[in-house]
Amino acid sequence: MIATLLLSSCSGLPDNMVHEAKLLPYKIKQQGIFINERKIAFEHLNTHQEWSFIQPYLEKEQWSAFFVTASNALADANALYESKIKPMLDHDDPKDRDDFSRLLYQFDKLYKGSTEAALKAEQRMAFLITSRDTAPAIYDQAKRESAQVKSLESQLITQANKAMKDYGPKTDDIKQRVKAISEMASTAQNAMNQISEQFKKSPRMDYALFGDESVNISQTLRQTQQYHKTASSKLNELYRSYVKVLADQRIEYYVVIGRANWCESDFCGNGSTRHYPPVQVDEKMFEYFDTLTTNTIATNRPNFFSGDKFKLYIPEVRWNALKIQQQWSWPSGDNYADYWVEKTYTNTYHKYIEIMNDKMTEGSWVKVDENSFWQQYDNLGMAILSKPYGSYEEDAIKEAQPVGMATIATPTMKNGIPVGSNQYGEWRHSNGLSFWHYYGMYHVISSLTGPRAYHYNDWRGYSRRAHGKSYYGRNEQYGTWGSSTYSNSRYRNSDYARRNPDYAKTSRSSRASSSIRGAGASNRSRGPAGGGK
Repeated sequence: MIATLLLSSCSGLPDNMVHEAKLLPYKIKQQGIFINERKIAFEHLNTHQEWSFIQPYLEKEQWSAFFVTASNALADANALYESKIKPMLDHDDPKDRDDFSRLLYQFDKLYKGSTEAALKAEQRMAFLITSRDTAPAIYDQAKRESAQVKSLESQLITQANKAMKDYGPKTDDIKQRVKAISEMASTAQNAMNQISEQFKKSPRMDYALFGDESVNISQTLRQTQQYHKTASSKLNELYRSYVKVLADQRIEYYVVIGRANWCESDFCGNGSTRHYPPVQVDEKMFEYFDTLTTNTIATNRPNFFSGDKFKLYIPEVRWNALKIQQQWSWPSGDNYADYWVEKTYTNTYHKYIEIMNDKMTEGSWVKVDENSFWQQYDNLGMAILSKPYGSYEEDAIKEAQPVGMATIATPTMKNGIPVGSNQYGEWRHSNGLSFWHYYGMYHVISSLTGPRAYHYNDWRGYSRRAHGKSYYGRNEQYGTWGSSTYSNSRYRNSDYARRNPDYAKTSRSSRASSSIRGAGASNRSRGPAGGGK
């Protein structure tokens, strides 16, 4: 069955498309009959009991043109079939599949357009009769819906006025959002004015205008509801603040050893392969095995005089670090063996602290992919995601920076002293120093920084930073390699610091070697060196 399907798919166009295309001449013929039937019915409308009502609209709106549109669409569909679809169908080349599919879609679109145009006169007549017969109900519904549009506009304006007061820098953007909903409200009001004007003329109203404008209001209401939901949610983003801090990081290094066993007797079979359980090693040992170019690290060979002889091709200290049993799960009767590094890989973990508005949450270890781990490796104790109050989600800062720097108010200078405040805190001056003071509810932010408050010079260095790049302070005192990071006991006692006790002696330029950084990404797998049967 599978072979048949594959043969079919390779020998020509897909069967379902071929079947559909072969029906098109029949569909074209039937559609022509359908259009002609609808046109004949239209030409006999003068016998309809509602003729006196619909005649003025029929003539004013030129309903006869609907059938010209229907016939033209069908003619275009037929031309498409004859000039493109049929030749491609006859050619039956599987390479034409995508183009053939697009042509069938274009035909279907023309065909549907033809049907819609042929039915439009009947549908328009029914619509006008319904507008006349249910005018009071339509009028009441239009009033309700236009009032709903106005209410949604009013709600958003109230929300926007507060947001502009709270977050002045966003005023121009907020005004544009209000302008959009006000234009919708204006559309609905203009439509309602015309509906009301026509309703007063009942029963001599223009039912086409009356009905069309009622549809316009319904459509505007749906559009306004969706827009209000989106715009209101957007303004609510201004009142959300969050900071994500890399609180700790850990990388585990693993080596997997492979072994092939065999014997030389005619009755030994083909031999076998074993993989030892992964062995966790330290960074230096991992780097050694990950960069090892020796295919075979050890062998076992029988010796006529001394019995089996085990031989190492790497330093003994490296072999011992693997802590593997030489004859683990050894097949009975085999006396030959080759050992090699089958695979090296890493497991990488992060631990985060998240501050949502004024609430801090400390998370547990989370496994992350190695690329993400190394991208953030220099950022211990840093905010790796910041979105202050007064900013939208798309304004969130993804470049690492000292925790809370993004929450400091841009100061204004008064007599040479920075002043200013925001929801988080305020600028203060004492003993000749200007510093940023967090209000009580946001003191959790200062608990994640160094022992001292941010000074004006700290903020000035931050404000002059290269945007789009991580910022580690004027003296690179923040992050994994920064002295200020470990002045905080939280990071000084972190898993990372315990595993790397020489962090204080390390500089950013002496970061982990490139071979370690790329190790897990390659997850290098290897095989036996060619020994065995």
